[in-house]
Amino acid sequence: MSDFYNRFDTETLGRRHDDHYRTVFQVDRDRVLYSGAFRRLQNKTQVFKSGAHDFYRTRLTHSLEVAQIGRSIVNYLNKTAFRASAIDVDLVEGICLAHDLGNPPYGHPGEAMLNDLMRDAGGFEGNAQTLQIITEQLHEDPEGDQGMKPSRAFIDGILKYKVLWSDSGKKNKFLYDSQRTYLDFVNGGTVHHPERSLECQIMNWADDVAYSLHDLSDGYLAGFVTRKEIERWISEHEPGKDEAGYLDTVIKKLDHREDFDRYLASLTGRFIEGARLVERTHPLSAKSNRYHYAIEIDPEVEVENSLYKRLAVDIIFRSPQLEQLEFKGRYILERLFKTFLQGGPEAFTLNEKILPNSLREKVKQIDRNDYVAVARMVCDHFSEQTDISLPKIYKRLFDPDYGTFYDIV
Repeated sequence: MSDFYNRFDTETLGRRHDDHYRTVFQVDRDRVLYSGAFRRLQNKTQVFKSGAHDFYRTRLTHSLEVAQIGRSIVNYLNKTAFRASAIDVDLVEGICLAHDLGNPPYGHPGEAMLNDLMRDAGGFEGNAQTLQIITEQLHEDPEGDQGMKPSRAFIDGILKYKVLWSDSGKKNKFLYDSQRTYLDFVNGGTVHHPERSLECQIMNWADDVAYSLHDLSDGYLAGFVTRKEIERWISEHEPGKDEAGYLDTVIKKLDHREDFDRYLASLTGRFIEGARLVERTHPLSAKSNRYHYAIEIDPEVEVENSLYKRLAVDIIFRSPQLEQLEFKGRYILERLFKTFLQGGPEAFTLNEKILPNSLREKVKQIDRNDYVAVARMVCDHFSEQTDISLPKIYKRLFDPDYGTFYDIV
């Protein structure tokens, strides 16, 4: 590990066992990589439903691609800004691998549905759920400790949002109120700073690059991104001169899949090299280089990246096909949640008879009269399900011809 990081960065959330051959950040990365939460991402939607075809991306393959792009950004910045290995590539890789751990089934529509269902119980947010997973769930050991005891730099790298639910307007992009102690830990005190760390900025740009380009790739393979659709989009949105030039090039590459794939690969490299390191003034810059430095994105690259994201949203995500699937996903989540937990804060009933064994054990550890605690337990259960397991739960409860006594629940 380079001297870019100090004890403030490497301090862990609780003591963990000594490791004689891995750095603190390598342990952070490995504990994510070998977790069940990470493996479940293979059956969670990225754009098209998981399992629809082998070549469509899932949250798992997306996370692996974000990690590779994140590593490349680090290597580029280290080479151009430091001429040495300063920013830790293992730290950034681990953050990228973990960034979507808290995403529920059915992607962002599922996230919005759970947030709506939890509006009286602290809300639901994918980033907050990721923090909950790494601090309270991963890497349970024989001594009963929970959470992977992550380092300060690792936790901070995951935190895209640093405002608590009660202070956020209770809409979106927040952490849970119960996570205040983690914010205190990250900031080294009770004064919280909303700015993202250097590694979080790298992860966020890697994520932007991956889904702006790879959503187009999957949309092309699925028949959504076509010359006709892009030309229709251009006629409706009247892009600027530079944007029109980018789209004209994309259209020319659509005739052959190999040309289109190569073009997207070249854009990935261009976007990676569109990041540059800058110094900044920040209250934590004296404590950590993670706040002494930040990244800036070349304005032209940022405009092009934003264009592709808008294109993907309008052509793919707002298509009737995906809108209908999203409607179904939201319906399944809502009906299951309200079947398990009926009523609201003033008067509610937990349908304990249909709870799986895992929840029956958790019920024993919480106050059954505490609506917030009960709702969070139910929400956590459904958020960790996949696009495959959740419909099975639904069909077992509501389809008379589905399910047997021997099903695993």
